[in-house]
Amino acid sequence: MPSEAGPVINIFQAPAERPPSSLDLEKLAAEFGQNRNTDWTVGEAFLCLLLCAVSVDGMFAREEQEEVKALMLRSRTLKTLSQSQLAKANGVIQKRLAERKSGLDEACKTLPSDMRLSIFAHCVDIVLSDGNLAAAEADYLNRITTMLELRSDDARRVMEVLLIKNRF
Repeated sequence: MPSEAGPVINIFQAPAERPPSSLDLEKLAAEFGQNRNTDWTVGEAFLCLLLCAVSVDGMFAREEQEEVKALMLRSRTLKTLSQSQLAKANGVIQKRLAERKSGLDEACKTLPSDMRLSIFAHCVDIVLSDGNLAAAEADYLNRITTMLELRSDDARRVMEVLLIKNRF
């Protein structure tokens, strides 16, 4: 009986060559040499965007909280932090956001440009994990798209994929 599916891929063999990266290496190199005048660490900035994604609509949905917890176990940036370091970072983030009108923008600008789209995707995934997209959540995603200096086409593609993913 002939199979209509393509050949089975051997996951134990060497991976195929990756296509050329779409990263802007000149921009990354320029950022690497920049002296940023910020008191945000990359971990704090990352956590800030995630926590804002969970709380922006004023509701702390269990699914959103669980998504953040799972991400904290997977993320190389966050999983190196102990519980006490995470708690301390959470306090620092809350204080900065309360005291600084531009706190969220500062956090976004702290992140390396090659990390921004993936963090945006995590925020979208968190916002959509409860099955709803409230107006406040959509506004938050639009604001961070600008603050993270993302191309609108890239942000739209991320939204399209994650809307489909979270529908099922």
